[in-house]
Amino acid sequence: MLVLKNVSKQYKNGVNALYDINLDVNQGEFVYIIGPTGSGKSTLIKLLDGEEIPSSGTVTVGKFNVGKLRHSKVPHYRRNIGVVFQDFKLLERRTVFENIAFALEVVNTPRAKIRSRVREVLRLVDLSDKANAYPLELSGGQQQRVAIARAIANKPQLLIADEPTGNLDPEKSAEIISLLEQINEQENTTILMVTHDVDIVNNNKKRTIALEAGHVVADLTSGGYISHE
Repeated sequence: MLVLKNVSKQYKNGVNALYDINLDVNQGEFVYIIGPTGSGKSTLIKLLDGEEIPSSGTVTVGKFNVGKLRHSKVPHYRRNIGVVFQDFKLLERRTVFENIAFALEVVNTPRAKIRSRVREVLRLVDLSDKANAYPLELSGGQQQRVAIARAIANKPQLLIADEPTGNLDPEKSAEIISLLEQINEQENTTILMVTHDVDIVNNNKKRTIALEAGHVVADLTSGGYISHE
């Protein structure tokens, strides 16, 4: 459902971020993207969410040729993907329920369906008892769960998790990984998780793609031990 073919990206300032990337991810896969700062991970995410277009090659997500989308079509495309960041990006003056509902309101989902889906995802992320709480009343782990719930509210084909455990302690990180695995299994959502956390990769074996200086340097299909070096 996700295919990058001969994708390169050069920015206007002359920086080459990606070189001839070929990548194929099937519907329902859970894939780690790892690599040091400057390896191209952020650029890869920007290509997948339509924020940037490739300098050459094609980026295909589902039925969309992302690099060829008209600017006006990008919001429609983004309904098919969810993105989770390490800093949550929640609306502080809205309750947990309202934060999740907002993702459905902006695409004109009927109210009855909004209520039903929000309750559904609250159960999935184990926050039904926090529906009326505000983000600042929650722990960091709970806030990340809300962000994940909001990202999957539209039942996206693809969920991009950008360092979702970056601000969490090891125990809360493990809970978030378990939640992402649950979403992957129960909703058949394809998940790309960008992470610097080698321990997470080593403790939760999955396909792992390593980037370095804009190149794919490893694609470990069933996971493998990654050195801390």
